[in-house]
Amino acid sequence: MNECQLETFLTISEYKSYSKAAEVLNVTQPTVTSRIKSLEEILQCSLFSRLGHEISLTEEGVLFTEYAKNILIYMNHAKEIKQMVKKPVIKVGFSPGYSYSFIIEILKAVKNTENTNAQIVDRYNSTNLNEMLRSGVLDLIFTRDILTDSQNIISEYLFDNPLVVVLPINHHLSQKHPLHIEDLHHETIFSYKRNSSLWKSIDQKLIRARDITRVDVENNEMLLNAVANDLGIGIIPELGIDSKYHSKIITKRIDELDQIQNKVYVHYRRNSQMEKLAKKIIYAVIQHKYSEE
Repeated sequence: MNECQLETFLTISEYKSYSKAAEVLNVTQPTVTSRIKSLEEILQCSLFSRLGHEISLTEEGVLFTEYAKNILIYMNHAKEIKQMVKKPVIKVGFSPGYSYSFIIEILKAVKNTENTNAQIVDRYNSTNLNEMLRSGVLDLIFTRDILTDSQNIISEYLFDNPLVVVLPINHHLSQKHPLHIEDLHHETIFSYKRNSSLWKSIDQKLIRARDITRVDVENNEMLLNAVANDLGIGIIPELGIDSKYHSKIITKRIDELDQIQNKVYVHYRRNSQMEKLAKKIIYAVIQHKYSEE
């Protein structure tokens, strides 16, 4: 059983076609057929059945699919051994909404680990990051969602990341307490990633705010700059606020927004080297979180 056979099996499973698999893999159709025949001989079962021109997985093929995916992941991880021993690279992913100062703490933790480099990936949603972790593209991710369906990944809850309203320092609502959704009437509200599931929940709460103007921006930095320059207010997860803005803005909690759960989970690959490094990163993140409060 080899990598080519497994990739061919999974490609046929995806496209339901030997000819399409050959095209995608840039090989001849007889090569595809030969690979599957060899794989079926090893497994001593048929993986595909034909009905006319239709190709479908057999019951054995369905069961083998998850094994094939996991074997390929292990193969890809094994290829990293030489580099990991020489100078490992940890690939870290963040779902949208984290501040630069938060990410810098991660980089500091990695830098303080001898002979380790880091690659940072952000702006992907939690679902995409979960898949990138499962496939081995990433080693450690921070997302809003818990991962419960993988034996090869460790998942840990870190803390809540509550939503806050961000106001210019001299805004007329900055001294109001408590603050309610109805207080946001006629405001210009900046958002980031308004098409996300988190913002869909926020929008449901904002229905009671009348005559608001909505502006969706490219990133947290742009949102905070707009608020600091008194162009409107923003709604953002607390960990999305970079420390350099603390003298220019005020944050306020609203009970209605506190009802929206926004948790921080960390997920990382289950191996001794990754677990050791992950613990250092998690400690740095927790230290940053509570030093900001």
